[in-house]
Amino acid sequence: MQSLKFCLIFISLIFSSVSYSLELPSTRTLLTVSGLISNTNKDSNAIFDRYMLDQLPRSSISTHTPWNEGKHTYTGFNAQEFFDLLGVEGENLSLIALNDYMIDIPVKDFTEVGAIFATHMDGVPMTVRNKGPIMIVYPFDDKPKLKNESYYGKSIWQVNQIVVNQ
Repeated sequence: MQSLKFCLIFISLIFSSVSYSLELPSTRTLLTVSGLISNTNKDSNAIFDRYMLDQLPRSSISTHTPWNEGKHTYTGFNAQEFFDLLGVEGENLSLIALNDYMIDIPVKDFTEVGAIFATHMDGVPMTVRNKGPIMIVYPFDDKPKLKNESYYGKSIWQVNQIVVNQ
């Protein structure tokens, strides 16, 4: 009886643990994530193509920004789900753009402040020409205290690399 109980506990632990598996991209890589992550798919990095990013749970923000006229709806992958998928172990992100511009952003800007990794504007995939493939967007209209140079500076576009730091 004791061995049966132990066996049932062991089996339930196996099936209750969440395990993520990252596939390899089948098209051009848009995003490379490195640093303090526990789930990778190429060497010590996690690489993603547009299809993989579009399969992640979605988040949206409708807001005005200093870079586009009028109010737009930005949609992208949900940061918390993304961080969980990668097994993010750090508290800061270094985001790097295609032109090598880099900015450090705390993870809490995504989990508490409400920033998103936008890949679409008004339902259309963002391209390099219109600040894509990934742009960091804050909920400026919902949180007017974010309308300042500090948060505008963190709204990096053409993101193609993320390094997770302490």
